[in-house]
Amino acid sequence: MYYLSLIARLLIPFIITINLLDKLIYPATIYSSYFILRLINYQAFIIQPYIITAGNYIRFSQACAAISAYFLLLLLILLTKDIKLKTRIKMFLLGSIIIFSVNLIRILTLIAVLEKQGFNAFQQAHDIIWIIFGSLLVALTWISLIKHYKISSIPIYSDLKYLLKQTKLFKF
Repeated sequence: MYYLSLIARLLIPFIITINLLDKLIYPATIYSSYFILRLINYQAFIIQPYIITAGNYIRFSQACAAISAYFLLLLLILLTKDIKLKTRIKMFLLGSIIIFSVNLIRILTLIAVLEKQGFNAFQQAHDIIWIIFGSLLVALTWISLIKHYKISSIPIYSDLKYLLKQTKLFKF
């Protein structure tokens, strides 16, 4: 049973590709940003890939939607041994909600900076937030998920350790 699970876990990223995630998450991100802007009385319109506000054209890219963060989370979950399928799904959904929510806050904050402080302030804030966001979001999300679901396996390492132990060439 372990080997079938391992093969399935290794094949899933070829089915749930970064392109598939992009088709799902990118529109959700741009339209959610737009609707929230409208809710807080911003004059905003969408002409993809732009959100147009009273004074700015804001171009949304795949990076803006943090697609790679979702894919990295998926890989971490799939490459971790001893997690039941139902728990994997829950972890991915909860982790995705965290990433989505934090990313929306990031996008709306950057738009507010652009609108109120101008392009130079936006560019500085974007660069600073991107460095922090890109580096820490998935790591902190992963750490919180493994603590919440009490996961003790280490991605890739636990599978390799198990497989090497099965060959009886190494003692652990």
